Amino acid sequence: MATGTFRRFALTPEVAHAALRDPDLRRLQAAWMAVNAGRWAYLVTNLVVAYEAGGPAATGLLGLATFLAPTVLAPLSGIPTARWRPERVLAAVTALRAVAVLLTVALVALDGPLAALLLLVTLEAGSGAFTRPLHMAILPLIARTPSELVASNVAASAAEGIGTFAGPALSGLLIGFTGPAGSHLSVLVLYALAVVAIAGMRVPASVATGHVAALRSHLLAGARAAATTPAPRLLIGTFIIQTGVRGALVVLTVVAAIELLGMGEPGVGMLNAALGAGGFVGAVAAIALAGRPRLGPWVSVALTGWGLPIIAIGLVPHPAAALALMVVIGISNAVLDVAGFTLLQRTTPNTVRIAVLGLFDSLANGTQALGGLLAPLLLVTLGLEGALAVTGLVLPILALATWPAIRRLDEEAVVDSARIAQIRADPLFAPLSMAIIEQLAGQLEPENFAAGQWILREGTAGDRYHIVREGRVQVSQAGRVVRECGPGEGLGEIALLRRVPRTASVRALTPVETLALGRDDFLAAVTGHPASRLAADEVVEARLATPPADRT
Repeated sequence: MATGTFRRFALTPEVAHAALRDPDLRRLQAAWMAVNAGRWAYLVTNLVVAYEAGGPAATGLLGLATFLAPTVLAPLSGIPTARWRPERVLAAVTALRAVAVLLTVALVALDGPLAALLLLVTLEAGSGAFTRPLHMAILPLIARTPSELVASNVAASAAEGIGTFAGPALSGLLIGFTGPAGSHLSVLVLYALAVVAIAGMRVPASVATGHVAALRSHLLAGARAAATTPAPRLLIGTFIIQTGVRGALVVLTVVAAIELLGMGEPGVGMLNAALGAGGFVGAVAAIALAGRPRLGPWVSVALTGWGLPIIAIGLVPHPAAALALMVVIGISNAVLDVAGFTLLQRTTPNTVRIAVLGLFDSLANGTQALGGLLAPLLLVTLGLEGALAVTGLVLPILALATWPAIRRLDEEAVVDSARIAQIRADPLFAPLSMAIIEQLAGQLEPENFAAGQWILREGTAGDRYHIVREGRVQVSQAGRVVRECGPGEGLGEIALLRRVPRTASVRALTPVETLALGRDDFLAAVTGHPASRLAADEVVEARLATPPADRT
């Protein structure tokens, strides 16, 4: 893995605007907000139904049903994208979630058994297993720079915070007025809106994304990348412990709202809504992270801010205090998501990013389910206050234990910023997303030429594109010198794009280093993105408009 550091980048208004400049990105964030609102409204409503049917044990089973299917299915997230575009897969699985909710509406109306509810929850959650890996993998395909990726993750976190607030708040309100059926109908509407938003998207194609048809190969790709690259391994390990704590908190929140805080069933929605409100506040605050040269330390800060308020809920059992503490947890969750996911995206090779994110989501859902199952055991053995204390201690201890490694995460970027800047300076590649630029950075091969050595020869077949990295070159045609080129300038695009022999020769005037890209990789990158294709056509037309000698 190439090493380097994040260069300092500030979130200027221009960058913030660029992070939402693309209509596909706006649609993606709108769908993400609707899906999260629906997901949490669906979960809160079903928790109330399960608690009424069987108490804390039933809520633990519901948590298992919610998170077990994603544990199994999330590693398969990249398999459908080997055949279909990622946004189409995302729309399809969201539509399937809507079908599951529609069946839940009918079940609740008919007062069906808890076992049937658990099956429908499993169907909805299993369909949703693909959502986060696809969402997080699509973002780098749209963002163009590290700062835009941070801003896009901030926007995603804000959308998630709004959804996590609006969903439980809406469910709490509707449960009080219409019962669970009305709340489930609102989820159906939210999922339908998400499908409409995603259906209008078309994500720029990635270059040779490395999808594999074989199921075993795909599963091994994510596991192998996580096992062999230290930064993703550390981040995934940290996140899955945090999601285990979140799974326990889901169950403990239900019991605390009803038995400790005296807030009744609507209190379950209120506490989860406070968590979502904190998520939105935290996402707004996380905008400042785009101006920070290091994101790793904020992961540790967020872990500590996640755990300590859980302890405080048991120590200060008052509704107002509990709501405020849930807001703090939500803020910490947003900061953790923005910092952690940006680092995970930046330290995971593009060719295995979906596989790694799928593996991450699988493990995260598994530990969240495990946390939900352990919570009733903690309640029985330690009581509610003791269960809150033990649950809350996990993350501060984790932050302390992992601090030395986490503070070094920013040095593990897949591609150093200098090489990204060199590729981005070429007008043919400037419109491409950061994910594709990073992939090109891995495909570009350094080539060195001594002074006087020929780099390209007129009349030969075009098989490579060169970006001058260091030194000066001389362009000639029919033996006549026509110009000189220096660092940052590209050579050889006409022969590749127009499928003609080289129209000029290029010789090194000084020792020269170029970054060379093979013909197939060059054409896939330039012609696979409309803006890049347009830029390439403009460069070629400008070359062809000059005297014949001034061409390469």
